[in-house]
Amino acid sequence: MKQKLTTMGVWIELQEPSDEYTAQEICDNANKMLNKLGVEGNRFQVNKERKYGVHYLHVQSDGQFSYCEDNGHWFNLEFLAKENNNDN
Repeated sequence: MKQKLTTMGVWIELQEPSDEYTAQEICDNANKMLNKLGVEGNRFQVNKERKYGVHYLHVQSDGQFSYCEDNGHWFNLEFLAKENNNDN
């Protein structure tokens, strides 16, 4: 997925669900990783309706969501690289 970024970005892509790992397990682990990186209010969620043939949604803290057509989402690398993500 191509997206014009105004900051440095990092793409986080989730694997396809399989016999070994369900979509929910993959989302749960990805969200744990995001929490460790200091990302608050953004999360991956299973697209239970499989609308547009997509496994995952990216949900923001305000409830807005987007379909992860490429199983991933761009995150702000500059924010994630900060020593203390609580700084303004």
